[in-house]
Amino acid sequence: MKVLLTGGAGYLGYALVERLQAEDSAAGELGIYDNLSRRTYAFFGGNFGKRLPMRFVKGELLDGRSLGKALEGVDAVVHLAAKVSTPFADHEAHAFDQVNHWGTAQLVQAVRDTPSVRQFIYLSSASVYGHAETPATEENPPHPESFYGHAKLRGEEQLIRLPANCRTHIIRAANLYGYNPAIRYDAVLNRFVFEAHFSGRITIQGSGEQVRPFLHVNKMADLLARLLDSKVPAGIYNAVEHNLTVQELAALVGELYPGLEFLTVNQHLRMRSLRIATPPRLLDYLPLQEKPLKDELSRFREQFAF
Repeated sequence: MKVLLTGGAGYLGYALVERLQAEDSAAGELGIYDNLSRRTYAFFGGNFGKRLPMRFVKGELLDGRSLGKALEGVDAVVHLAAKVSTPFADHEAHAFDQVNHWGTAQLVQAVRDTPSVRQFIYLSSASVYGHAETPATEENPPHPESFYGHAKLRGEEQLIRLPANCRTHIIRAANLYGYNPAIRYDAVLNRFVFEAHFSGRITIQGSGEQVRPFLHVNKMADLLARLLDSKVPAGIYNAVEHNLTVQELAALVGELYPGLEFLTVNQHLRMRSLRIATPPRLLDYLPLQEKPLKDELSRFREQFAF
């Protein structure tokens, strides 16, 4: 199977490429399509192994001609490319819409013009549910409350234009965490571990009672890799393992770093929360390998240079 990953040089892309190089992967060839806007080049030095041939295309999602060339002969597309942000970001509306909505529309059109593509996996976001104190399921109507969430939902809506013979999965992912060389440190849990390790102090915004859904980046990559050429029915699926308050996250990191200081900013403010029902139905088809969150964070800590 010839697979094209958009955004394949990013945080999740790095983990997915590494996973697809494993012997049990359905992939037979990998194409990576990325504009390198994050200025993170760890992908090009990644120790992925060489089981599969790989090619890289530097290109924009809004460049239909470049997308069309990159899709030639491709059997499956995993669409990771996006302008990413924290769940309730409320700035840069135009940029989110251009990349996450219209960029996805451009990719869908290119796939429509490429008869070889038989599977399309779109990495959406749990942020399409907006504020949800009661655990959200796939049956909950989306109600995004950020420009990022709105744009990801509009991207989902573009997939209706894909051909009937192109099996489509929409994966609404939780916040990803965990170390790899292409890591994002703007994500709350990754930022906490970094600050704890190198500063001895973490900063909590608001009351800390706000809830966020989480999933380790390697587990997300494993789900996507196994979803390729799987028997999982087409449709919308959540991808989440934990729902934790920011206070609970901070306490967990504090267990790894005794003596850690906590700085709370605007602690009188109650921030919006988002809970996702666990376990999500995707795990009925593709069970996760269980590993305690604290063990994952301990492994994260071991990756630092000093």
